[in-house]
Amino acid sequence: MAEQRVHIWAGTTNKTEEQFYKYFDQSKFLKDYNLFKTDEAYPRNSPDFGLRSAFSKAIDKPYDYDANWITIYYSRKRISVQAAIEELPIWNDQTEVEIYQACVKKGISTVNVILCYADNELTIDKPLESYNDMIYVGSFNIPG
Repeated sequence: MAEQRVHIWAGTTNKTEEQFYKYFDQSKFLKDYNLFKTDEAYPRNSPDFGLRSAFSKAIDKPYDYDANWITIYYSRKRISVQAAIEELPIWNDQTEVEIYQACVKKGISTVNVILCYADNELTIDKPLESYNDMIYVGSFNIPG
């Protein structure tokens, strides 16, 4: 099995769970994209990219993000970043340590939201200041 690259975001939000998850909602885009692909009477020559989720726009995904490769942990209570990392599908102790060290380096010690997105092609050269109240921690390779 080949190496896999994961991207990690972590932070603290005061948003309700519904407000927080709205950032990732790509249902409108997927519906429009499906119409574009299947409806011969579709009024444009491309789907409406403005309907992409805020997350897709923030990470500059031209279409939708792959929902099969995203893990989101949300809680109303803050927990240690170490405990939050254990909620992610990393399964490699060394990678978990690297993620923890990167969080500490960015001043993140407690969180109530953490996100892991696996995408070997994604590069984030100029991270935004905030992704739905989360900070981009970085990308990490998980040995295969």
